[in-house]
Amino acid sequence: MASFITSSQSASQQNKKQQSISSFFTSKTPSAPKSTPLASSPPHVAPANIIDRPVESDKEESQPNETFRNALKRARSDANADDDLVKPKRQRQTRRVDSESPPASRDASPVEDQSPPRDPEAEDDTRAPKPRSTDRTSKYIFSSSPVQLENNVESESQDVRREKERLHQKFVKRLGRPDSIAEIKRKHNVLTDDAAEGENAGDDEEAEEEEVAAAKSTAKGKKSTSKKGGSKLTPMEKQLLELKRQHMDTILVIEVGYKFRFFGEDARIAAKELGIVCIPGKYRYDEHPSEAHIDRFAGASFPVHRLHVHVKRLVTAGHKVGVVRQLETAALKAVGDNRNAPFVRKLTNLYTKATYLDDAEGLEGITAGSDHGALATGYLLCLTETNAKGWGTDEKVQVGIVAVQPATGDIIYDDFEDGFMRSEIETRLLHIAPCEFVVVGDVSKATDKLIQHLSGSKRNVFGDQARVERVEKPKTMAAQAYSHISNFYADKMKATNGDATNSGASHILDRVHQLSEHVTICLSAMITHLSEYGLEHIFDLTKYFQPFSARSHMLLNGNTLSSLEIYQNQTDHTAKGSLFWTLDRTKTRFGQRLLRKWVGRPLLNRAQLQERIAAVEELRDGERTMAVDKLKNLLRLVKTDLEKSLVRIYFAKCSRSELLGVLQTMQRISNEYAHVTSPEKAGFASSALNQAIADLPQISEDVINILERINASSATDDDKYNFFREEYETEDITDHKLGIVSVEHDLNEHRKVAAEKLKVSKVDYVKVAGIEFLIEVDNSRIKNVPASWAKISGTKKVSRFHTPEVIRLLRERDQHKEALSAACDSAFKELLKEIGGKYQIFRDCIQSLATLDCLLSLAEISSQPGYVKPEFTDDICIEVSEGRHPMVEQLLLDAYVPNDISLSTDATRALLITGPNMGGKSSYVRQVALISIMGQMGSYVPASSAKLGMLDAVFTRMGAFDNMMAGESTFMVELSETADILKQATPRSLVILDELGRGTSTHDGVAIAQAVLDYMVRDIKALTLFITHYQSLAKLADAFPQHELKNVHMRFEETGDDAKKDQVTFLYEIGEGVAHRSYGLNVARLANVPDSVLDVAAVKSRELEEEMMARRMASLSRILTQLVENGEERELELLKDNAELL
Repeated sequence: MASFITSSQSASQQNKKQQSISSFFTSKTPSAPKSTPLASSPPHVAPANIIDRPVESDKEESQPNETFRNALKRARSDANADDDLVKPKRQRQTRRVDSESPPASRDASPVEDQSPPRDPEAEDDTRAPKPRSTDRTSKYIFSSSPVQLENNVESESQDVRREKERLHQKFVKRLGRPDSIAEIKRKHNVLTDDAAEGENAGDDEEAEEEEVAAAKSTAKGKKSTSKKGGSKLTPMEKQLLELKRQHMDTILVIEVGYKFRFFGEDARIAAKELGIVCIPGKYRYDEHPSEAHIDRFAGASFPVHRLHVHVKRLVTAGHKVGVVRQLETAALKAVGDNRNAPFVRKLTNLYTKATYLDDAEGLEGITAGSDHGALATGYLLCLTETNAKGWGTDEKVQVGIVAVQPATGDIIYDDFEDGFMRSEIETRLLHIAPCEFVVVGDVSKATDKLIQHLSGSKRNVFGDQARVERVEKPKTMAAQAYSHISNFYADKMKATNGDATNSGASHILDRVHQLSEHVTICLSAMITHLSEYGLEHIFDLTKYFQPFSARSHMLLNGNTLSSLEIYQNQTDHTAKGSLFWTLDRTKTRFGQRLLRKWVGRPLLNRAQLQERIAAVEELRDGERTMAVDKLKNLLRLVKTDLEKSLVRIYFAKCSRSELLGVLQTMQRISNEYAHVTSPEKAGFASSALNQAIADLPQISEDVINILERINASSATDDDKYNFFREEYETEDITDHKLGIVSVEHDLNEHRKVAAEKLKVSKVDYVKVAGIEFLIEVDNSRIKNVPASWAKISGTKKVSRFHTPEVIRLLRERDQHKEALSAACDSAFKELLKEIGGKYQIFRDCIQSLATLDCLLSLAEISSQPGYVKPEFTDDICIEVSEGRHPMVEQLLLDAYVPNDISLSTDATRALLITGPNMGGKSSYVRQVALISIMGQMGSYVPASSAKLGMLDAVFTRMGAFDNMMAGESTFMVELSETADILKQATPRSLVILDELGRGTSTHDGVAIAQAVLDYMVRDIKALTLFITHYQSLAKLADAFPQHELKNVHMRFEETGDDAKKDQVTFLYEIGEGVAHRSYGLNVARLANVPDSVLDVAAVKSRELEEEMMARRMASLSRILTQLVENGEERELELLKDNAELL
């Protein structure tokens, strides 16, 4: 040994320059005994372990150094697989731990999912004495001298030497860098009994190593490429490709160890949407030649606990997302038959906007603050239509729709005929506002363009980009759909009742069979579509099937919703400034959704309307009473969206803490009115209030029975193992808990055996870096440690071990834990299934609570100053005194100028409204329509008095825009919408026409406007508000001697001496008569048009007026001459008309 040290020191003195790492691994052939002191040294044994122990046998002496041999073996194995692979993949090894193993096995790690963190003080374990040289070890002596051939060795063949040199260079390439030995130890210090047992953590480490390697290769300019055209796919990559080929339209999020990962093109999309790093690699899922030089997929990842955060963001961006989970754990896999196979992974969840139910907040938490517009309602809408009949403006299509809101269980269906403008489809889409479409079969070009228009832009009427899927429609779709639905409900009946002849279940099937062919096709397609997401059970609840076209509500078509700003304003398409925003004072989410339905579907039934407004009046008048305060406080206690949570319970997607919160909230609600056993005992005069309150305590008994089984503190912490009280635990849960206790008892007893082997009086377990049941041994007693014990970690003073018995017991305990977890999940799902069976009664309670919330909201609005209860009559009339615009009044800083309106079928049924631009004409007619809508939905109205008839619809034709997608001009759109109004309007309708005829020449525009107005008043007899700038239409009033048509105008004051500097003051009051000028120059002045332009415009305006006056005077003179000469009555009428024009 002394000679070895001397030789090393001498070499160091001769060459002060630091040696390269590669030279340390140069094979050196020993020289003749004369010239090499090492040759005369006596043979010594190279230790096989870092712990200095006596040599047990001569056989161990002849074995090479263990660490070096393993490294060389790995290098050769990797070299045969790929000559130019930059970074070696993890090689898993197995090593038996028994008494016959060499001492090196004592450092083997126990069976764990992941190797423990390295102890910073563990450096003492690596300071082993240097081995002495022997004939076996001398050729691996570290030296910087060149390689020399031995004289006593036979010359090898050229091929053998070339192979050795190649392996040597490969070895140097892999290990000839700083910290290479440390890296080998770090990677291979965990040796498991089973290669598959550590995959749970191993896959995660391997994935990170691959990402780092890919990043390095990219940074070097992709210098490392495979000569063989790509590497062999790993088992997990094969799993990925198999899953991806089945779901090519889906972004797959795959669970790998403690992370979720994206691969290929999915990784690129996820990196863009989520702002995470994408490690470059293969983006395609086929073996495309352009990526043949890349040996791994592109990847991106995030931690497991961030799953729903990122999934929500991807779904909100409009993607279809699938979650692939590991269906087994390392502990259970170790005892299974497939221990050497990769982990079983399966697609467990699919999500889109409409089907995302796995979070209590849903998507509202993300989209609520969006600047893109109002929120979509979460509806999934399925649409189909027959081939178009007719051509051009005579085109007709038959359309069927089914819309489902999975978050609440609401289902809407309809079958209707639509014209070439597709106004009926547009009306339904604007009312339902779906966030996802399923289009069955081919649809007409006009329908397809409408769907694209309403769903394609982020600033569309839905406030977000809607997702569109298309499915094929075979010729026999109707028969297939009928058979599919029949089998679906028949299976449900058998599963529920055990007898398909049950009368209640048969009633469900009969009701479904009454649906039309188009609705049946949509329903079948929707069942198939939602089955992919596990949500097809929503159709079991046929109680909540609602037809859209039921004539129990006022019709508000798409134009009306947009023109009157019912749900969104027309400026930035947000809710602020809309009628819904004005009336929304609800305290709960489910109450807000119900109020939205009320706003868009005012009542037609006078009895129901009187009942609702009576409830609002009672709540308004008793605002400060104890009963009303009790209701308000009860609603303030509801912090969760009970309606959505109930659906999540029904689909077994809610958490334990969420379930507890729902049950406790519903218990508080039912306890508040536990004394109300019938509606008469509710304490209100209104029957609507009494019935709603009486429904609340109906769930009390069921809620109490369920809460008795739950451990509240454990449920709050989402502790699955102690969620149930002990007396309500299932047999499996109890057995596995006892098994864990038994194993821990055996572990405690094992301390005595360990103490005897260590020859100490007592042994205690320690826990270090998350590893439990470690036996800590002082390094001074290390010789007493049996060879079969596995060393886990150590410091300068102590070493820590697991005995074979501890390893076995820990495996057994882990198996019990995994089985216990599965048993707890199974028991929880059974509980959710039991609660889901009571869905109807719980839903009725929540619906009653939502009704109370809406009534309180309307009562709060009605309590504002200047609001009055409307009087309803069977007559067709609108009589309002000092009415105001409900939205403008709240947004306007100044006081709103009130106006009167009086329309009746028996008296004046139409107003011809003229006035200057910006004089308030449009606000006035909108005010009248909004007051009518508010009254019929059961609210007080902004006026001093109001008498309203029951209107069946409000139609509007306001604004000027073209339809470029359909190739229709502004005037074409204007007349098409007017034609639809003329076809649909009834004497009970309110019709608003704003500046009809302005899209063409003056003569044609006047002619069309006059003809439409005359037809509306004389034939349809609808209540009509007609805005125009054609003063010549005013003479039409003379054609109605009973004053069915009346001329009114918006009042103003004109000031100024210079004609070209006239100033107009708007009074915003309605007055009788006609405004003969529109004062467009005044609006131009307010719009800051340059003065030079205004001056020219004023001169031209004055010249045109003078020219028109001259023409009229000339015409009047000619008529007077003819009258004097002929004296006919016709000339007398012409004279009268021209005088009026003057």
